[in-house]
Amino acid sequence: MMKRERSVGRLVLKGTILDGSGREPFTGYVTVEQGRIASVFPEAEAPAEVMSQLDSTDAQVLDFGNAYLTPGLIDIHLHGGAGADVMDGSADSLIQMLRYYLAHGTTSILATTLTASKPDIDRALAAAFSVQQTERIGQVIQGVHLEGPFLSPKWPGAQHPQWICNPQTGWLREWTARFPGFIRILTLAPELEGAEEAIAYALEQNIIAACGHSDATYDQVRTAISWGITHAVHCCNAMRPFHHREPGVVGAVLLHDELSTEINVDGYHLHPAAVELILRLKQDRVCVITDSMRAAGMTDGVYHLAGLEVHVKQGAARFADGTIAGSTIPLVQSVRHLVQKHGKSLPEAVKHATSIPAGIVKLHNKGLLKAGCDADLVVLEQEGLQVKRVMLGGDWFDPETHNFA
Repeated sequence: MMKRERSVGRLVLKGTILDGSGREPFTGYVTVEQGRIASVFPEAEAPAEVMSQLDSTDAQVLDFGNAYLTPGLIDIHLHGGAGADVMDGSADSLIQMLRYYLAHGTTSILATTLTASKPDIDRALAAAFSVQQTERIGQVIQGVHLEGPFLSPKWPGAQHPQWICNPQTGWLREWTARFPGFIRILTLAPELEGAEEAIAYALEQNIIAACGHSDATYDQVRTAISWGITHAVHCCNAMRPFHHREPGVVGAVLLHDELSTEINVDGYHLHPAAVELILRLKQDRVCVITDSMRAAGMTDGVYHLAGLEVHVKQGAARFADGTIAGSTIPLVQSVRHLVQKHGKSLPEAVKHATSIPAGIVKLHNKGLLKAGCDADLVVLEQEGLQVKRVMLGGDWFDPETHNFA
């Protein structure tokens, strides 16, 4: 990965701190040095130490008043936005979508692929890997979430059915050789022929094996857990549903603590009662994701998702037959929805978008305002939870000029 210049000296930020752990907010200070968080001080507990920081001649002090300081948001399931998509296989497209999401407080993503031909997936992986290695904003990309093509034809969701196939471990070997350490999640349907071998190889490569777009029975998911499956994507969507005589994928996800999962709270993917049920049962084993596509941040109209036509009306993305085709929101909107529509506390909502996804995908230096973590940080206005400023790796991002300072 390219070396990045860091600003010299110490930066001291004061505000209302939501550290990502779920604890209640407190007034305090965050100090930043060399791209990392050096310390976090509650104002009432360590005033002398804070004042010594403030007295330092090389310290720059910014007081944000009652605005919240939160960890940067982490979206582990994100396809596109701002008119661009990971599957475009283009550095320009990736940079365009990264700028949009960074401006809205998402500082880490897993660039998520779609079911397509192998050459198209090859190009998408190559472009994302190149941007991560060579572009300053590429630091936002923490790896790839490979969603498809190893999915059930019974549950394609918004995936192109033409390219759905059984797991191909040979493809995985090729991709991990070309892009070492880059694939972080492999989503597949574990009931398919070849799934056990693919899961075993994923674990060898420290890739999280996830269940999704699956028609597996409850017992088949239990078997897949024994093989090493530890995650399930967009809970309740594109998977065999719960039935009292066949609990299906949903029943296994809700019952087994070995599985973490995701919820999409855009207002279309899940009924509010389903959101509440999943949160109650999964607790710290569920994160919020957007599953957003290229129409995020754009006007209503007709868009394309891996070659399929999507109609966006009032922000809802659907195929002509009514099938939901991803979302059109940034993750900060999911945080707002958890608070405003689902009655969750702000500390809890922030946790589901920061430290919990960081833990799921093993981003050990992300997701918390804590000494030693990367200085990825969002300043949120208390009124409306609007993004005021965004820091990536110790540098402020300017959404107008796209520069870092």
